Amino acid sequence: MNRAITIGTTLVSACLLISTACDLHAAVPNSEKLLPATTVAYVSIADPVQLEDKFDRTQVGQFAQDPSLKPFIDHLKETIPERLGDIKNRVGISLDDLKAAAGGEMAWAIVARQQGRAASVLLVDTTGKAAERDAVIAKIDKYLLELKAKKSTQDTAGVAITKYDIPPQDDDQARTAAYFVHDDLLCVADNSNAVAELAGRLVAAPQDDLGSSEAYTAVMGKCHNEATGSADIRWYIQPFPLVDALRTIRPRQREGEDRAMQLRGQGFDAVKGIGGLVQVAADPKYDFIHRTAIYAPPVPGAPDGKRYRLAMNIFQTPNRAPLDLHGWTPRMIARYSTVNIDLLNAFDNFGTLFDTMIAGYEGAFETAMKRFKEDPFGPEIDFRNEIIACLGSRICAMTDYTLPINTDSERFLVAIEVKPNKEETLKAALGKYLEKDDYILKPMENRDVWEFQPEEEEVFDLDGLQDGGLLPPDAVEEEEERLLTRSAVCVDGGQLFIASDVEFLRLAFKQAAENESLANSYDYKAVAAALSSLAPNKECSWSFTRTDETLRPTYALLRENRLPQGESFFARLLNELLTPPEDQKNQLLRKQKLDGSNLPSFELARRYFGPSGRSIRADEDGWLITGVLLNKGEN
Repeated sequence: MNRAITIGTTLVSACLLISTACDLHAAVPNSEKLLPATTVAYVSIADPVQLEDKFDRTQVGQFAQDPSLKPFIDHLKETIPERLGDIKNRVGISLDDLKAAAGGEMAWAIVARQQGRAASVLLVDTTGKAAERDAVIAKIDKYLLELKAKKSTQDTAGVAITKYDIPPQDDDQARTAAYFVHDDLLCVADNSNAVAELAGRLVAAPQDDLGSSEAYTAVMGKCHNEATGSADIRWYIQPFPLVDALRTIRPRQREGEDRAMQLRGQGFDAVKGIGGLVQVAADPKYDFIHRTAIYAPPVPGAPDGKRYRLAMNIFQTPNRAPLDLHGWTPRMIARYSTVNIDLLNAFDNFGTLFDTMIAGYEGAFETAMKRFKEDPFGPEIDFRNEIIACLGSRICAMTDYTLPINTDSERFLVAIEVKPNKEETLKAALGKYLEKDDYILKPMENRDVWEFQPEEEEVFDLDGLQDGGLLPPDAVEEEEERLLTRSAVCVDGGQLFIASDVEFLRLAFKQAAENESLANSYDYKAVAAALSSLAPNKECSWSFTRTDETLRPTYALLRENRLPQGESFFARLLNELLTPPEDQKNQLLRKQKLDGSNLPSFELARRYFGPSGRSIRADEDGWLITGVLLNKGEN
């Protein structure tokens, strides 16, 4: 699932009536009405030239214009489309080529097919750009003929189609590609049958189009209801059908369990569609505004009292007001987020997910909980009733980073509310559990803190002893990897605190001074005001992010040419995008190909990354996410 890259975006495109030299041209049809309902990924930009101009006005766009970033950005431009259909290698043109020929909407889609490889489709309104369109066509023709393709023409519903039959290339199979131009609409795809079907749809105007499909209508309707003004980008995916389609384009390489299949089996295919609208530089204060809808309607046939099947029921996130900051929240953090979730319900629906994706056999979770309670060498606690049932529904999490930056510089603090009059019960049960897990009880500021810190151990060359025959091959067992290599735990003030280290935990033990509280930081106030304006209704979650500080570890490793070793979210995302498929298959650590030593210093780069925020509202049929990235200079 994580390979199904969800950075695709789309624009609301208008049908244009163009008059040129007294000739009246038919309006180019809206892409969402032309594409079939089997479209599993969709990105539409109504005016690529205008979008580029708007992007350049944002602080991120200004930073991207730094010459030292060009090799990195160019590499991303090549890599991301390759992961989403490899259209350049299939037909010989890039998105930049198409942008030059766009006089209106430009759209890209992956269309699933009943048999064979999913089709990558490009639709471009070339009104007023005939010369640039002809240049694109010439480039397609030259590229495919160099592959020894056989060129032919055919007529479908009065539309002239140019088709290419391409012989096998390297390990690939024989395939086709095609294009047509009709009333200034350029359609290109790496599947001639898909092109012929789209040509037929121009005339027949069938009802099974993307814009009329249930999930797409629900997603876009929810976003449009909240948005003000026109969107610059519109995007949409059907998550699980997209995974299936991508595997016809790039077959699954990794061995082991099929995570997508496991998630589908656990009921997560209840998510029928995800998509949204993006506005770029719509207001001087806001560089980006996005609204994203997750459409997950109740599943027919679900067990009584439940909305979904199996583990999908974990996500019971009722809206809650207020979700204010705690008084102890420190000012100098990189990110803060909070969510309201029914933890006892989540625990009760977690078992089948644990059995399937972690343990690998049925009944494992139930067995583990039974051992917690009955094993005389274990903690002898009822994990559900003595720990989970003591917790409330609100979780807060914050992160920052230690300096100097290293691959594991991130530190965290999580606070989970404890139900009234349940602190002592929770403390007693946690004490039994943590003691058995090698935590050490330490007093700190009149509080009991459980800390785990790995000891320095002398390393013996046991492998060498095995090789020399002094130890049998099975004498050395691999130590089970811990979820947290170091942490500190404490129950205090109606909260269960879990921190990466005691120093970060110490911040939660005191009311932050007024000038040291996040609530009084100017950037937090600006983001809170923006979210209050953009998403004024109820919410189940929200977050505040200092984008510059969140990106700091990834940027530092990139400059030091150590990005492949990074463990932060952004480092892992970039490594996933930039790692070649053959290295992923062999689980090899990617080598950084681009020299980052010439990038601007972080102190210079951070000026271009403003703070951001996100609010999530729970609905009966899914969730609506509203996010904003502020312009640091204007705020």
